[in-house]
Amino acid sequence: RLILGVLAAVYATNFPLGALMNDVLPASAATSARMLVASLALSPFVFQLKPELRIPAVLCGVFTCTGYITQSLSLVDTDPARVSFLGSLTVLWCPFLEAIIDKKPMSIKEAPQTW
Repeated sequence: RLILGVLAAVYATNFPLGALMNDVLPASAATSARMLVASLALSPFVFQLKPELRIPAVLCGVFTCTGYITQSLSLVDTDPARVSFLGSLTVLWCPFLEAIIDKKPMSIKEAPQTW
């Protein structure tokens, strides 16, 4: 529980720190700095991936990078609390869409990994 609490606190600083970075740097430079640090930290593990996972991993990285770019751009003219709230709605929206579109049961008993 302690680790979960620490992780939640660290994640909660994501949006205010992103807004502070955008005050000092342009949104493109702030996002580039974040992606550079992430790529340096994760680059030693790229060659340890199974070859069939490399392209899906890069694709996942592209989508994650797109999310960071849109977050950084939204923090230019929107307060961090609102951006954080809208971003956290995906936690509710994605399971809702899966239940409606895929007709999958989403209770805690049938899909505990979701909850």
